Amino acid sequence: STSSAQSAVLRSSACLLPAWKALRCPCAGAPPQCSAERMANRTDTQADTVHGTNPQYLVDRIIRNKIYNDAYWKEFCFGLTTESLIDRAAEIDYVGGTYGGRRRPAKFLCLFLKMLQIQPDEDVVMEYIKQPDLKYLRALGAAYYRISMRHIDVYQTLEPLYADYRKLRYRDLAGKLSIIHMDEFIDWLLREKTVCDVTMPGLPKRETLELTLDLPPRESVLEDDLEDLEDLEAPADEGVSPGAGDPPEAAEGAAASSSSAGAGGA
Repeated sequence: STSSAQSAVLRSSACLLPAWKALRCPCAGAPPQCSAERMANRTDTQADTVHGTNPQYLVDRIIRNKIYNDAYWKEFCFGLTTESLIDRAAEIDYVGGTYGGRRRPAKFLCLFLKMLQIQPDEDVVMEYIKQPDLKYLRALGAAYYRISMRHIDVYQTLEPLYADYRKLRYRDLAGKLSIIHMDEFIDWLLREKTVCDVTMPGLPKRETLELTLDLPPRESVLEDDLEDLEDLEAPADEGVSPGAGDPPEAAEGAAASSSSAGAGGA
C-alpha cells in the first residue's frame, strides 16, 4: 500500500511538471514563438563585448523592448547582414530615436540596434562612413562608430565629417520633422550625452587628449584655403606703393606739402 501511494504521488507530480514549466516561461502558451523571438533578438555569438558589456545593452532596456516589439524590426530587420543592411539604410529618410505618444522607435534606431547585434567589422563600418552616396548610411555608421570604438579613433574618424554639409531630416520626440545638417549631427555625437535616445559612452575632451599627447591638434579643412589666400595677398601688398590706395584729396594734400617743402628748401 505504501509503494502504491508513492507511485501515485510521483505520477501526479509528473503530470504537474509541464504546467509548472509553462508558468515559468514568460511566453507561456506559445513556446515555439517564444524561442523564435529570443533567437531573433539574440546578439551574434561571435560578437565581442563593447565597453565590457553585451553590445545591445548599450541601448537602454526600455528602448530595446520597444524595438523588439516594433513591426519594422520583426518584418524587415530579421536576418539582416552587413550587405543587406545597406539596402535597408537606403530606404530610410530621416534620423531619430523614439517619437509620438507611444514612443515608437524610428527605422534609424532599429537599424542601429541591428548593427550592435550583428557587430560588423571595423572595415565595413568605415566603408559605411566613407561612401559618399547614402547620407543616412553614413550617419548610421558614424553613430555606431561613436558608441563602439576607442575615443581617439572616434575623434580621428568623425572629425573629417565636419566638412559634410548635406541636409538630414530629423524627427524629434513629438514626431515633428526638421532639417539639420550632417556636420551638426556629427557635433551631437561628439558633444551630447544622448543622441536619438541612445546614451553615448563618456568621451574625454579633445583638449585633454592633446595635452596627454594621445591626439594631435585638430587640422581644419579650411587651413589650406587660408594659406592659399595669404599667398595671394602677400604679393599684392608688396607691389602697392605708398599713397597709391589713398583718396584723391589725400593725394593732392601730399603733393602740396611736398611742393611747399621744396620751396622752403630753395
